[in-house]
Formats: sequence, C-alpha cells, structure tokens
Amino acid sequence: MKSRYLFLFALLTLLTIFLLSACVRPASTPPKSESSSSATTAEFPVPGTTDDVMSQLESLATQTAMALTGGSSGTQQTPVATLPAPGTAAPTSEVPPTAAPPTAEPTQAQAQPQVVVPTRTPGLPSSYTLKGGEFPYCIARRFDVNPSTMLNLSGLSAGSVFPPGTVLKIPQSGGGFPDGRSLKNTPDTYTVSSGDTIYSIACIYGDADPNEIAFANNLSSPYTLKVGQELYIP
Repeated sequence: MKSRYLFLFALLTLLTIFLLSACVRPASTPPKSESSSSATTAEFPVPGTTDDVMSQLESLATQTAMALTGGSSGTQQTPVATLPAPGTAAPTSEVPPTAAPPTAEPTQAQAQPQVVVPTRTPGLPSSYTLKGGEFPYCIARRFDVNPSTMLNLSGLSAGSVFPPGTVLKIPQSGGGFPDGRSLKNTPDTYTVSSGDTIYSIACIYGDADPNEIAFANNLSSPYTLKVGQELYIP
C-alpha cells in the first residue's frame, strides 16, 4: 500500500513539473551568432530553464525509484584494508611451532652375566665326584692313577655299579695307570650322538679332560649338547 502511494505521488509530481516547464519555455529562440557560438563551447543549465527542469525530473525520478525499491544509488563502497600503525608489526597467520615430544632417556644396559669357562683340571685332586657317563676306570686314566688302589681307598669293589654322584678318593701315590691311557687319538673332531654328555665323550677318548673340551668349544655349564653337533677334542 505504501509503495502504491509513493508511485502516485511521483506520477503527480512529474506531471506538475512537466506543466511548469511548458509555461517557462520561451516562444522563440533568437538565432545565435557565429561569434557567440564559437566563444562558448559548453554552457551550464541556468536555474528555471528547460535543461534545469529536465535534470530535476531525472533526479526526482531516480529518488522516487529508490524510494519504491528501497535500494541504494547503485554504488558500493569498496572496503579498504586497514594498514597497521607505523612502528607496529603486521599481524601474521603463522602457527606457532609445536614442542617436540620428549625423547626417552637411554636406560643403562643391564649387566650381562659373566660366563666362566672352565680350564683343564689343575694338578691331582684328592677326591672326585662322578658325573653322568663317567666310571672309575675313566677317572683313573684321566688322572693317571692305579684303578684298584683308587677303588680300595674309596671303599668300593670292582664290578659294582657306580652311579653319578659316587665320590672317588684319588691316591696321591702308588703308581700310574697300568696300561695305555689313550683310547682314541687326539686331537679329533667328534659328532655328538643321542645320550652323549661332555663327560662321557671325554671317557671315550680315555685321558681327555671334559673341562678342556668345554674350553676348546666355548661351552658353559650345564654343557647342553645337540645331536649332530661337532666338537673339537684337543
């Protein structure tokens, strides 16, 4: 309803201005001389003349159209970027660097257990405890003592069963082993069979020392052997 009233008002205003312009238009316009036309190349409209009335009509029509549509004059202001004040740093969009995750401190290496590799049995012991796969005659060959003297000193008789853990007393005098101590020539390479121990292998060679075999093959207690393993017999 409001737009309708504005349109009617604009129409009446245009008609009124048109009638007024017809009244003020001169009946005849005298011809202009060549000097005057050449002297003035551009003239501004004088208030009350036809040119001034037409400009007013155009301005009124533009304002009326703006009132009807509720729009603007058609010009848009371009936003001007705000510059930082002198002496101040321009804002940046850089992302602050993130802190690196803390690195784990190296832990102190655990001390490795020291492996004690036995050497050949030194000297002549006063006693010896049988291990798995050993027997008294094997020990007599190893220490080069008389087996009968050793059994008598230990309170044992020949032909008895001598299980592992049997303690033998080793004579410190009374002669050596009566026959040859060696049963197989050394040095040699031996292939481990099922049921072999480092002690039984030493007895196979007669005068070989199990501790010396362990040292030569870099073995440590409990001297676990595998079937097919190659051992150097010094």
